Amino acid sequence: MRATFDSRFNQIQDSQSSLQAKLNDVSTQLASGKKIQNSYQNSSIYEKDLQLSQQESTLSQELDVAKNAYKMTLSTDQALTELSQAMSDFKIKLTQADTQQSPSSRQAIATELQGLRDQMLSIANTSIGGAYLFSGTKIKTQPIAQNGQYMGNDQKLQALIAPNVKVPFNIPGSDLFFGNNSDGFASVTSNIKKYNLTKLYPDILDQNRKDEPSEQVFIQPSDTIRDLVGDEDDDPSNDSAVFFYLRGIRPDGTRFKSKFELDKSYKNIESAVKVSDLLERIGQEFGNNQATRVVDVSLSPWGEIEVKSLVSGSSNLDFNLIASDQDTEDINTLASTGAKVMSFQKSPYESSSSIPTLEGILDPYHQEQVILPTPLISNQTNTLANQDTRLDEIFASEVVKVYLNQELNQKEKKKESSQALSFLTKETKIGDVLRGIEAFYEKNKSKVRAEIIDGKITLIDLDAKANNQPTALQVKLGTHNQQGEAVNGIPIDYQNAYDDVYFTKSGPKLLGNASQTLLSQNGYATDQTKLSEVAGNLNGQTYNLKLKDHNGKQVEAKIAFEDQGAFLELPKQNATKDQTIKIPILSQIDSTSLTQPNDIIYRQFMDALGIALNYSNESDEVYEQLSQNPNQYNPEQKALYKQLLLQSQGKIGVALNQNGQIEITDKVRSNSSMAFSLSHDKTSDFSEQALRAPQAKLILHANSALSVSKPQLNLFQTLDEAILAVKEGIYRPDEHANAFNQEMRNIGIKNSLAALGGLEEHLRKVSAINGSYSKTFENSIAKNETLKTQVQTLKEENIGVDLAETYSKLQNLSTHYNAVLNTAGKINKMSILDYL
Repeated sequence: MRATFDSRFNQIQDSQSSLQAKLNDVSTQLASGKKIQNSYQNSSIYEKDLQLSQQESTLSQELDVAKNAYKMTLSTDQALTELSQAMSDFKIKLTQADTQQSPSSRQAIATELQGLRDQMLSIANTSIGGAYLFSGTKIKTQPIAQNGQYMGNDQKLQALIAPNVKVPFNIPGSDLFFGNNSDGFASVTSNIKKYNLTKLYPDILDQNRKDEPSEQVFIQPSDTIRDLVGDEDDDPSNDSAVFFYLRGIRPDGTRFKSKFELDKSYKNIESAVKVSDLLERIGQEFGNNQATRVVDVSLSPWGEIEVKSLVSGSSNLDFNLIASDQDTEDINTLASTGAKVMSFQKSPYESSSSIPTLEGILDPYHQEQVILPTPLISNQTNTLANQDTRLDEIFASEVVKVYLNQELNQKEKKKESSQALSFLTKETKIGDVLRGIEAFYEKNKSKVRAEIIDGKITLIDLDAKANNQPTALQVKLGTHNQQGEAVNGIPIDYQNAYDDVYFTKSGPKLLGNASQTLLSQNGYATDQTKLSEVAGNLNGQTYNLKLKDHNGKQVEAKIAFEDQGAFLELPKQNATKDQTIKIPILSQIDSTSLTQPNDIIYRQFMDALGIALNYSNESDEVYEQLSQNPNQYNPEQKALYKQLLLQSQGKIGVALNQNGQIEITDKVRSNSSMAFSLSHDKTSDFSEQALRAPQAKLILHANSALSVSKPQLNLFQTLDEAILAVKEGIYRPDEHANAFNQEMRNIGIKNSLAALGGLEEHLRKVSAINGSYSKTFENSIAKNETLKTQVQTLKEENIGVDLAETYSKLQNLSTHYNAVLNTAGKINKMSILDYL
């Protein structure tokens, strides 16, 4: 009996312990809502719970990231909407300014436009929580400076919204304000208005309308070449041919040079060569043919030649055109031979090419006048010369004396009537020259008035004017050096130059206007871009550097791209004859070997320009040491080259700006003494051999056609140009024909409206791109929230308890447990007597 009871007691005790443990587990499940608390309780449930928890955590993180990015895109969308509205208001105001307004009304409109421009600048600098929307990844940097310069980068912020799935959620300012419109077309225009000269001077050119009044009518495609270039009499059958000299850049980036002849004379006007024939010929030189058209060439309503690229996305387009009555192989000699020249573009850039003599020509429409056709420019003020301009401001530094050969009227001319007047350039003014000329003719009993008109010395024969006869005056200007030798001291006409012009100077900076556009059409060059990626094959090319170095010393140097490498050629400072030093162009970090021409990057090229501009700060000994053993530098030479670069970089900065243009900065002086020009050594050569040879590929600054529109945009520069056009009343290019300032490069109100149209289209595209980002995040948020709910459901099913079932189980276990406790209690109450 005792053994049996002891066994039963142990069973009851075990049942109690087991039930108590189960009750504790069920109670814990009810309290926590989970099936298990520890991994050993059920490893399968625990492992699956870990996986589902990780998925839930990942989805939560992705949701947070997507929501934050989504807010950023919404803020960006709001900013873009405000920017588009401000742009629309700007265009409306500019359209209002396009109608004839009084000066006060224009100034009022310009003030409103400036306000809208400032509003757009403020929108561009929008920040949310201290992070700028349009700075790229430099979110703590204000993106746009007051002058419109971009301070951010071109990187995009990206959000991880799924494994290995990143979506951008910002618009870098480089894309928004300086982006590339791949659907855009480049368009350029000449900027010298052309009139129908037959209608302008009927008394000279039209034998049937001599008594009719002069009319200012812009040239039309249906007009004749004679109407365009004019003549000296009213007989169109005796006219000579016209030669056109064309240089340009095609949409594919290739440079070209061409000379062609068009007949000006005719007996029957129906058979005359028309201006439309000239436009068609220009198109052919750009690559048009019967099967394919790459450009559209037309005349603007104000008689200026416009060329529009038909290749979308390409910013490569330019042209420079002059016409003359003489056929020559070197167009720089036209002024020395008395040729009549017509220019189609002009810029306020002084030419770096010079000639020794300048021949006066008869003004065909005021035949009592003889004009020295090249405008004289003060190289100190960059303004057209006047009576108070000193001669040493105009001519090259080596010019000590200028002379004028002059002759009397034919009826009074004697062998001794020709005389050369000479003037020392130092401290002599143009006014002194004019008075000297008048005194010479007065001494010879001729009435001549000498004037300077728009920078051109003009002699007016008062006797011929009184008798209504053409003058027989002749004049020639020449330049001599200290030894009395003729020198190239007269800069060629700034309207006839192309790439042989000096950079624009502003305080400590020199700026080139030619953007270094990639041949691939995908943007501008950077420091690490190869020159060949912009200019193509440079092998065999030579470029002239004409400059004033950091100390104002006149220097003529060269950069030669030879078979074995590229060299900077500098003159010896102390040489009695022309002697040059050839320094190989190397990199600071590359090996000591010579860099091949087509492998040179812009940084190396700009370093070489810096060395040339720092010329007089180093001795000939340093340059000569660097010119030795050019194919393989030794370590000492390499160290010396690095030292030379560091010294030049301490004084001079040469870099590419955000528009891909070369910018030279004087780091020492606030008003730099430097001047700089780079041009191809064959830029003026139109010989048959030169026309067949590869053309100049590298252009840093040029008297080029004006850019009306191009795929590569600059928002604030376009706005500033439009505001300036309104302020100055520039409705179209060459609005103020006699101006010699930056107004000459302004495209005018009408063309600015066209440029704004391209910007508006670009803003719409950027807004659409931002909208796509926003929609992606919106979809991602919706998807991840759904996935998170599903994961939470699976997780609940996996580890969560059924409360009703668990409560029922608790009741069951409680009943059993109470029964066991009751039984155990009764047993505990039994005494020894109960066993007996």
